[in-house]
Amino acid sequence: MIPKDLLLYLEGLPLPEVRFYAETGSTNQDALDWAAQGAPELALVVADHQTAGRGRFSRQWFTPPGAALAFSIVLRPVQVSTAHIPLYSPLGALSVVQALENAYHLKPQIKWPNDVLLNDRKVCGVLAEALWQGEALQAIVLGIGINVAPSSVPPADQILFPATCVDEAVGRSINRWELLAKVLKVLLEWHGKITTSAFFAEWQKRLAFVGQMVRLENPGGDSFESLLLGVHTNGHLRLQLDDGSERSFAIGDLKLRPLS
Repeated sequence: MIPKDLLLYLEGLPLPEVRFYAETGSTNQDALDWAAQGAPELALVVADHQTAGRGRFSRQWFTPPGAALAFSIVLRPVQVSTAHIPLYSPLGALSVVQALENAYHLKPQIKWPNDVLLNDRKVCGVLAEALWQGEALQAIVLGIGINVAPSSVPPADQILFPATCVDEAVGRSINRWELLAKVLKVLLEWHGKITTSAFFAEWQKRLAFVGQMVRLENPGGDSFESLLLGVHTNGHLRLQLDDGSERSFAIGDLKLRPLS
């Protein structure tokens, strides 16, 4: 049964169907399965407790009961180019950032390509996964996990990047269903506009570590240091190398960390 206060906050949003789980493995997997069965555009999956949430590079996302937001939404983009699929993770990240700005006057940033930071610590992760039928794209499932209460922050020895929660940044306990509604409202405003210059301008404005030296590691474990310049309109990361030349890297290819 969907909690009454959750339904109250979602009222007025154009969501055709919502599924709520007191406990589930992964809201993204639930949404992918539902999409394969014909879930409509903007179908939403929300969980109170997620036991096997996942992120990039097969990492797990820690979601204890009652302390975090874990949700996934089914998007069915029409005639989307495969080159634009990597832009859906930044869509989720920008939606979270602007919701936190508007509701709580915070100053979050986006760590390329799909994490949201507060005070240089991770508060949110985003994972977009595509559903295919042969070579035809059927749906994109956009999953978002947000640390809300202090108990949602994983122990330091279980994470690769320092973490925080929204309550700590705001200085009080917030209603996570209210935050969910605010994130969805922003997401719906940007959905369909991810190839526009306005989208990239807002993303670039909130990109973390621009103008700073960062360390990047490729899937093979090799790492190098470079100056972060920004993002291209295809979502690729722009970097300046030691010799002054510029290179770009696709989403999914690199792990990024600031040097300082």
